[in-house]
Amino acid sequence: MDLSKPVLVYLANGVQGGAVARAASRHGLKVRALVRNPVHSSSLEEAGVELAQADLFDLGSLVAASQGASGAVIQIPMGAQSDMAAQATHAFNAAKIAGLSSIILKLGSASRPEPCEEPSLVANAMVEDIARQSGMLSAIVRPTMYLDNLLRPHTRADLVENGLFAAPISESQQIAWTSADDCAEATVRLLMAGPAGVGDYRISGPESLSGDALAERIMVGLGRPIVYRARPLDGFEQDMDKAEGRAAGRRLASKFRYLATHRDDADAILAIPYSTIVELGDFFPTSVETWIRDRRQILLGSDIAE
Repeated sequence: MDLSKPVLVYLANGVQGGAVARAASRHGLKVRALVRNPVHSSSLEEAGVELAQADLFDLGSLVAASQGASGAVIQIPMGAQSDMAAQATHAFNAAKIAGLSSIILKLGSASRPEPCEEPSLVANAMVEDIARQSGMLSAIVRPTMYLDNLLRPHTRADLVENGLFAAPISESQQIAWTSADDCAEATVRLLMAGPAGVGDYRISGPESLSGDALAERIMVGLGRPIVYRARPLDGFEQDMDKAEGRAAGRRLASKFRYLATHRDDADAILAIPYSTIVELGDFFPTSVETWIRDRRQILLGSDIAE
């Protein structure tokens, strides 16, 4: 990969894309942020990031955004499978037309082909197939489950006001929690590794934790008592419908229902802690306590002095 040319980061206005842009900048790479609406990109511009406006449904705009870049980190937003297929096809065709040399596909979770009944896992498999068939794919990066979910406003309110972390998954389910920043760091290292980084990489945390064990780690980092409670899925779906729209609530709840009824697969997707990945060099994932401690002020807000 030619490090004198920029890296194109898809969905750079979002949590995951923004983390990739920051990680790439930390490594001294030039970053070109692909955004749909530059109006919401002031933080990227202030960080010296080049903006490229494009629509994932418009191949021409993606080709224009890709021209002159050395590589790309491609993410496809979750939605209808037909939309995701069109967007993924355009993204990888644009990379091919522009002659990009290193492409990372960053997925939000595991991939499971049909006849798996969980739509988001099947959609990931479909996007993965499109990427592989393009002949442009260098590597795939996927997480276990993101600690960044604790930063959602209603979750933060529960932590501060009730000393509670309520998640839509059984207390007994072991999860090796990761973070957007750790996945972004791994992504950029693989991008820079080029051919040496080819593969499918699941980025997980350093230890596998039950709900109660997670609450203990959060308590240490936050400095106040926290308990874990499994949240009823129907209530979770309703709350997500209100916060992010009906499609989001239904989609997220569907995934958690799948994990609840397929415990062996849930363990395969979520529970295995990080073990050394040679291609990532000296990378080691952040512990839950450290991640929480580093974000204590964000989590507690005005309550921090109490």
